[in-house]
Amino acid sequence: MKVLVLFGGVSTEHLVSCRSARNVIAGLREAGHEPIAVGITESGEWLRFLAPDEDIVAPDWDQRARAALAVAAPAPLPPLSGNSVRDFVVQLAGAEPDLVFPIVHGINGEDGTLQGLLQLADLPYVGSGVLASAAAMDKLTTKRLAEAAGIQTARYAVVLRGELEEEGAEQIAGRLVAELGLPLFVKPSNGGSSVGTMGAATEAELARALDFAAGYDRTVLVEEHIDGREIEVAILGNGPWQAARAGEIRLNEEVAYYDYEAKYFSSSAVAEAVVPTDLEPETEAEIRRLAVETCRCLGIAGLSRVDFFLEHGSGRILLNEVNNLPGFTAISLYPMAFAEAGLPLAALCDRLCELALADYHGRRRHSLHQRTVE
Repeated sequence: MKVLVLFGGVSTEHLVSCRSARNVIAGLREAGHEPIAVGITESGEWLRFLAPDEDIVAPDWDQRARAALAVAAPAPLPPLSGNSVRDFVVQLAGAEPDLVFPIVHGINGEDGTLQGLLQLADLPYVGSGVLASAAAMDKLTTKRLAEAAGIQTARYAVVLRGELEEEGAEQIAGRLVAELGLPLFVKPSNGGSSVGTMGAATEAELARALDFAAGYDRTVLVEEHIDGREIEVAILGNGPWQAARAGEIRLNEEVAYYDYEAKYFSSSAVAEAVVPTDLEPETEAEIRRLAVETCRCLGIAGLSRVDFFLEHGSGRILLNEVNNLPGFTAISLYPMAFAEAGLPLAALCDRLCELALADYHGRRRHSLHQRTVE
């Protein structure tokens, strides 16, 4: 199949997306598909990518894309035209794709916005639809839906950017410490890859963390710090869902929190993903069950990674968050978990394409002109 791979994006996770895209393209090629790469620059420009695959991870990939386009089409290309979103996508890709693999992480990529555009284009795509993507991307919405389904989460409070501007971070921090204690963890409600997150061990640190997180989203989530293990479950399917063996993020004493730097720019000696991990069988079975239930209540399709805390001492299993478009980088847990389950990268990419087509045909609604009017 011709698979349009979208990467990059107007997001703080632009670099991670490029790394994921390189591996997805390799997996699609190995599976016998024909990937068509289109990158979205940090300023929002869409570019057909004809340069070598390894150039996708270069800091100047957009310049390399323009240079490759100039070689492929020495004469100036005509401006994109057409009467629909589909026309735009097809012209940009240079061919009509059989489906789209949007490996655009973060805001404007996995939050329902790109999914809405692809639905307007009437193209099958890998991953969840608009509603599930938006719900999973927003951590507060995920918590509320999970709690309604009986899935336990850490205690939390919500702070709005407007409240910080009106009352001041110091005053709000004092109130939160009285309510939740210390230490606390602060994160933008709508975001990914731990961008904008900070831990706070003191009231002063909490005030700084509130202002920092509010720079990324107008809704800030403040959670109690859970002393426990970070367990992650890779999920595949449109419902029913397949849960891979649970993995674990292990940090050494140098790292207090598994933040953006630790995830993508540290050595394996600082932080590493381990699949499978050494949980008791009953505990792992329950975590995997809860991961599937979380996907059910959100309406996840295709793929996701559901993250939990396993609290030391109490043994409580607490939902942390859902990543509805997990990374495919060399250190990402999602492809690692399914490789361990017998689905190496090529087979995993192939299966995701199959699920995308099945989901498309399953939820496609007939347009008015296709209906029979009695």
